[in-house]
This record gives sequence, C-alpha cells and structure tokens, in this order.
Amino acid sequence: MEVRAIPLWTRMAVDSAAAGRSPALTPAAGLRTGLAVLDLGMIGTDGSRRAVPSAGATYPYECYILTRDEACATGLYQVDPGRRLCQLLSRGPQVDEALCHAALAVPEGGAVIVLATRPWLSMRKYGDRGYLYTQLDTAHLHMNLVLAADSLGASVVLRRRPPGLEPLVTEHGECAEVHSALAVTAVPAGNGTEAEPSCWTVRDARATRRPSLRRQPHWLERLCWESLVTDSEGVAAGPPGAAVCLPPTVRRRGRAPLVPRAAFHSRRSATGFAPGTVPVRAVHGTVGRALSVFRNLLPGAGTLPHATLVVRQEQRDRGEPVWPAGLDLRWLPELSNEPVTEAFMAQRHLADTSAVLLLHAPTASLIDEAGGSQLWTVLYHAGALAQLVCLEAARRDLAVTGVGGFDSERWRRLADLPTGHDVVYAVAMGVDTPDAPKLDRLAVAYAQNERS
Repeated sequence: MEVRAIPLWTRMAVDSAAAGRSPALTPAAGLRTGLAVLDLGMIGTDGSRRAVPSAGATYPYECYILTRDEACATGLYQVDPGRRLCQLLSRGPQVDEALCHAALAVPEGGAVIVLATRPWLSMRKYGDRGYLYTQLDTAHLHMNLVLAADSLGASVVLRRRPPGLEPLVTEHGECAEVHSALAVTAVPAGNGTEAEPSCWTVRDARATRRPSLRRQPHWLERLCWESLVTDSEGVAAGPPGAAVCLPPTVRRRGRAPLVPRAAFHSRRSATGFAPGTVPVRAVHGTVGRALSVFRNLLPGAGTLPHATLVVRQEQRDRGEPVWPAGLDLRWLPELSNEPVTEAFMAQRHLADTSAVLLLHAPTASLIDEAGGSQLWTVLYHAGALAQLVCLEAARRDLAVTGVGGFDSERWRRLADLPTGHDVVYAVAMGVDTPDAPKLDRLAVAYAQNERS
C-alpha cells in the first residue's frame, strides 16, 4: 500500500483552536451553585478519577450550565471538567427562549444543568455497544447530580430529553444529543457556594470564538453519529422529543439528605473480587435502600427494568431480612466460578463476586420499531438505579462495580430469568481485592469479544 506523506501529515497535524486568551469572569451566585453541584456529583475528590463510573473511562457526555449573571441576563456556559474550565458561550434572549420551550426556569440564585451525550467517545472503543454505555453512563451522572444537589440542601426539578435545548447544544458542536436537565435552586448559606468555586476558571469565550472555530466533528465521530440517525432531519435515534417531567425532589428544612456527602467521596468501582463471602445484610441493605430511594425519586418508573438479585451463598433462615417488594431473589450457593466467568465474557476478576444484581427487560420492549420502544427509559432507569447501588455499597464498605460486558443469554439461564428477557446491566458485589487486573481499563475491548 502506498501512502502519500504530505496529505497524511496534514491530517495528523494539530494546532491551537484559540484565537486569544478569553477574558476572565467572576462567577455569579447561580454559576457558583451549578459548579458546587458538579464539584460534588461529577468531578470527584481528585483529578485522577470522577465521581461516577464510566465504561472504559470514556465519559461520553458534555455538561452545560444555564444561569443568570449579576445583570440578570441568562448565559450558557460549557463545562470542561478535565481542565476545570467553565466558558460562557452565549448570553441573551435566545437562551431564555430555549428554556421557555423546555418548560424550565432558572431559579433565583440557582442554575439549570444540561447533560448532552456524545456517543462516539464510547463507540470508538466499544462499537455499537458503546451507545448502550453512553446511555448508562449519562444516567449514572444525572442521578448523581440530583443526589448531590439534594445533599447540598437544594431542591431539584428534573426533565428527561426536554425539547428546545437541542439548538443551544448543537450550535457549539454537532453530533451531540440532549439527554436531560435539572433545575437546581440556590444552595442554602453555609453549604459551600459563598466563596469562589474551588480551582475553577471561568472565562468569556464569546470574544475569541469565531464561527470558523466551532467544534468540527472528527470524521469518526460523524461516522458513529450517522450510524444512529434514523430520519432525514439528522436527529439521532431516540424517543419522541416531548419532555418527560419527573417529580421534583422536595426538600424540607431539617430533612436528612437522601445520600450523605461522604458517600460521594468514598464511592469507587472495584477492580475485582477476592474469594469469600459478604454479610447478606450488607447486600440486603445496599439493594433495598437503593430501590427505596429510586422509587422515591421516580415514583412513576413502573416495573422496567426488572431487578433480579443472584446471591451466591447459603440462605440464612435465622434473622433473615425482609427483602424489598419487586425484587426477585435467586439463591445459588452452588454456582461455581467457571459459569460466572463465562457469563461475564471471560472477565476473571469478576469470578468471585458474591452477588449480582441483574437489571433486565422484555426484549420486545427494547426493539419495538413502531415507535413504542422503551429502550431509552429502561437504560435511564438502569443507570440511575445502579448509581444508587454504588453509593449505598460505599456506605457499607461493600465492594461493587457495574458490568456492561456480559452474555445476556447465559445470565438468563443461570438466574432463570423470564423467557424473552434481555439483561441490560449488571451490578456485581463482593469482597474487594486491590490488585486484580481490570480488563475493561485496557485499550482492547476484551469484554466485547475484541482480540488484541
């Protein structure tokens, strides 16, 4: 194969997209509120990891904050968590009009936080399955931000796929899709938003941002996006654009937060599991509490996804806890490591898991081509519930990790799931081991049958 050097070098070369240093801004109260929520619910305690898990650490989403400045004008800010940079992209009536169309309002001293997916960040490693991980990962973050705002003392109004906000996102970069938004009220005094946001740089990017500098999609990003497009309008595959209004998180003065702040800092994804058993009550408390909070926040969630808990140890008759309604239990103490490893796509670090929460749904509900697919709702609920399990496990020192690489049919047989159901997500729990090689952190997507 002959490769022409000059065109090849031109394609590989990069340059700075900045036309100059953007002016620094002093964040108003609403922006400080939004950044405080992100500090707790998204960024984490240090620069080496985030507060939420992500398949392959791809974090396939973007975050925007809409809030008012000191002159009461509404601005759109793009958040770069890696650089801890917050940039003002636009300001004026068009932002207010978009909020009005989305049936959202910026609370006094508060902010609207918008999450938009960028599927290619996951698909470039995982192929088509990367879109599944994109939805689960973004649901992890959305739930964590809701809980973080609650922990800071704010109230939240949730929206799933609100209409009207898409133009604000796509104006500054193609191949993105609005996932959700949450309107956060001002954080009460004494909860840490009075001072300047820690280590954040806020700049006005409008002065240096020319139309020619709009983020141009990588050719691979455009290719991934076009594989998801279903109509001539160029809209990514997804449910109808009408807003799904979820109940507000009502916070009463003096009420304990749903999740204490310490849980956000202690949550981590286990690298693997060691042989041994964990107290059944720890698993019971983790799953039971997670389901309780999930139903409190999303009372209209219905039965999708279904939840089945596989426990790989002897059932205790004496003092057996009462398991939550709606959770199917499978006591399988005889289940050996070999079939578990096979069901987890040869991920040996998961072989000694003590319990597995399987989130599953009827296949027909996921692939209905007549417009009635519940795929996005199921994945949102699965990711949100899994995040609650991760936080509750951290409170009980129970090792836990979400697993996206699995053989659905094998798990259906092992756990005796209903015929015609597919597993969409699995959460494994057990005894932590600090030195297991976690295959999913490698560049090769072993859990998706990729070979090095």
